[in-house]
Amino acid sequence: MNDVVKYNEAADATNRPVIDFLFEEFQQALPTATFKVWHGAPVWFLDEIPVVGYQDHKHGVKVLFWSGKDFSEPALLGIGKHRAAGITYTNVASINVEDLRRYLRLCTEIIWDYRSLRPKK
Repeated sequence: MNDVVKYNEAADATNRPVIDFLFEEFQQALPTATFKVWHGAPVWFLDEIPVVGYQDHKHGVKVLFWSGKDFSEPALLGIGKHRAAGITYTNVASINVEDLRRYLRLCTEIIWDYRSLRPKK
């Protein structure tokens, strides 16, 4: 069984519907991406570069877009000193599906290559 499936199955019962929804959306939006549990959370990779992931937390499911600061999306909050930004969903109803799909499209178009610390477009 895939480690992401195991992660999802072990998630907090309150967050599980959000995680299941995100997993399906990520799979549809990123059909060529590879995914695995990386640093304790599910992460999707394009050309071995992390682009998006989520993590089960006490107060919801945090979604991280590695190049999210460059998306110019006001709902995404900057995280850390690099280009990452994220959003937290507390239930499926809190997910603006149109926005999420746009963020997922953007994470395939704007990829910050942390291996060489320069943008790759």
